[in-house]
Amino acid sequence: MSARLTLAVIVLLIWIAPVFAQSIPPVRSKALDDSEVVLPKPANSQILVLIVGFSHKSGEVCTAWGKHVSADYAKNPRVAYFQVPVLQDAPSFVRPMILHGMREGVPPQELSHFVPVYDKEADWKKLVNFSAPDDAYLILADAQGQVFWQTHGSFNNSAYAELQKSVATLLEKSANSTSPAPLSKP
Repeated sequence: MSARLTLAVIVLLIWIAPVFAQSIPPVRSKALDDSEVVLPKPANSQILVLIVGFSHKSGEVCTAWGKHVSADYAKNPRVAYFQVPVLQDAPSFVRPMILHGMREGVPPQELSHFVPVYDKEADWKKLVNFSAPDDAYLILADAQGQVFWQTHGSFNNSAYAELQKSVATLLEKSANSTSPAPLSKP
């Protein structure tokens, strides 16, 4: 019996180990309000909640997640959240139209939380274990960009409760130490 338990623990550690070793790709881009966003930002102690989308259809799914994240964390100075549409594959002549459409559909107070990126798509897809182009991919990371939790799919209360629990745990650990231990993958 103990050999099976040992094997199960080893398999679990192998399965979740990539999350611990991964960091978000560096981002230097302009938010929809034209403010400059640089991530990760190690000098800042804010944890990061990123909602990443890879297709036009994923925008609706990301928006559902974004509304909940904004409602819960917009006023929390220890949490920075961003919706990150990955637009690398969009032709450069179409990008201004895409950005215009995004600006039209985003409430003014949320413009600074929308950060389109135009490169490193393969890195983002690898990080989130990309499997469905129309899903939202959520990432919880520390200020250095180290990933502590992630999930993907449409908004659901169970996954959101896991995100909230993980944010609370990471905030608590970061308050108690300068380098919190990674959280588990759901």
